[in-house]
Amino acid sequence: MIGTYLFHIGSFGVPSMGVCVLVGAILAVFLSWLLRKKSALDWNGEVVDAIILAVLLGFVGMKILYWIVTPNVFKDAFQSGFFPGVLSLLTEGMVFYGGLIGGIVGIIIVALKKKKNFFEFGDLMAPCFCVAHAFGRIGCLLVGCCYGLAKGETSQFGLCTYDGACALRYADGTMRLPAPLMEAIFLLLLCGVLVLIYRKEKHVGTVTGSYLVLYAVWRFIMEIFRGDVEERGHLGPFFTSQWISILILIAGVVILVLSRRWKKEEPFKEFHEEELVVPEPDETGDEPDEADEAVEEEAAEAVAEEIADAVEETGGSDRE
Repeated sequence: MIGTYLFHIGSFGVPSMGVCVLVGAILAVFLSWLLRKKSALDWNGEVVDAIILAVLLGFVGMKILYWIVTPNVFKDAFQSGFFPGVLSLLTEGMVFYGGLIGGIVGIIIVALKKKKNFFEFGDLMAPCFCVAHAFGRIGCLLVGCCYGLAKGETSQFGLCTYDGACALRYADGTMRLPAPLMEAIFLLLLCGVLVLIYRKEKHVGTVTGSYLVLYAVWRFIMEIFRGDVEERGHLGPFFTSQWISILILIAGVVILVLSRRWKKEEPFKEFHEEELVVPEPDETGDEPDEADEAVEEEAAEAVAEEIADAVEETGGSDRE
């Protein structure tokens, strides 16, 4: 683990999480640009707007859900004063599912404004979410949050323990399962799978539904191996994120079923005026059209009639 700061420039510390989130966001935008040719959306005029609003509302969603599931954070934050408390609330603690919900709300707003199908955006951006999320998890690994079970701890249902062979040593000296690293690897693999589906699938919504289903299943299982789940509370037999995973899974299955009815639109193509060249009629070299053929036939018939009349007149004068 590196810690809160990746490195220092004088007295200024460059935050590890901030750098990872920034790198993930840049790569996610670049991936959306690479996939744009398969989309019916205008990348410059529609996708970029959706990305910006999804990021903004995603950040808000992550903070709000974190505050909801960890209510004690308000009391702890303001112990050192008002302004330090506000800074702490804004910079510390995030829950991914809040970011996912906020991002979806942002995409819905743009889709309604642009009068486009929401799932056109969802299918394009789902693999990009995976990239951004993966680098966010690398940030979690560096700063030491979202950690896994300690060596010898029992999992949620008492199903397993582990001997620490694949554990990492955290700042407190505890050997723990590297849950953030495991999730980062899974998300990058999931990104590759979603890209393949996006390139081959002919139905809108399939990529979105696949993303929700696969990540929800993974996240539900991964919570069993997390060591910080008690901090975020539980209801009945499951932790907060597991209940959310169940809801996300149901939504994903419904979308996959409905997506069989939705056909993809033609990929968006951008044309420029200078690229549109209208050839002159004498330069086309094309076969004559039906109108030209009709004119030629009429002219030929008129000539034939004149010849016939001339022959007829000649024959008549001979008989006379």
